[in-house]
Amino acid sequence: MSEEQIKKNTVEETNQSTSKIKESFKSSSQEKKPFSNNSGDNRRGGSRNFGGGRREGGFGKFAKDNKGGRFGRRGGRNNNRRNKPEEKDDFDSQVIQVKRVTRVVKGGKRMRFAALVVVGDKKGKVGYGLKKGMDFQESVAKATRQAKNNLIDLKINENGTFEFLSLVKYKATSVMLKPANSGTGLISGGFVRPVLELAGLKNCYTKIIGSNNKVSGVQAVFEALKQYAK
Repeated sequence: MSEEQIKKNTVEETNQSTSKIKESFKSSSQEKKPFSNNSGDNRRGGSRNFGGGRREGGFGKFAKDNKGGRFGRRGGRNNNRRNKPEEKDDFDSQVIQVKRVTRVVKGGKRMRFAALVVVGDKKGKVGYGLKKGMDFQESVAKATRQAKNNLIDLKINENGTFEFLSLVKYKATSVMLKPANSGTGLISGGFVRPVLELAGLKNCYTKIIGSNNKVSGVQAVFEALKQYAK
């Protein structure tokens, strides 16, 4: 046999094999049943007893609940948390300072807000928080939350003052808290006065020596108040 005849025979054999493969695919596709959306085993459709549809129950004991969702449960988030009224507490807050701070990173400068907040119930409990956030509201909310978690319960006598003098130095700030007689009032100013008012003090002498930084000053005041903790 010549080479041309051999080539013709191989071409004919390949054509025959491809035609047989195509016929087998056609026959197998015709034998398959078409998909129906009314079948009971479909997840989204189906009957109440067998289907796992969103509206008409799930499997087994969940089939009669008609709660929808997978296994008869309600889908989506629970909106009861959003509808609940906010619980009001007895704490008042005072924003002492909010300033913009920047941090240099690889892509440039990242600006944020740092808030200093004091919280108290005017009955002896007081606390402070210092937090950062992307905007004013976020930083104040974070600082308020931190202040409520770091409360100090103070011993205040019937005259609304302390029982003894306290002198504390914190970093570059020194604070003096001195008890006073009834009717004297709060002899203080700046960032110290709102702290004592939220604590519930009515009569007290105060003195700040050294740095007037509000952050270190408030921290120094709380270091002095820790001496009166219960």
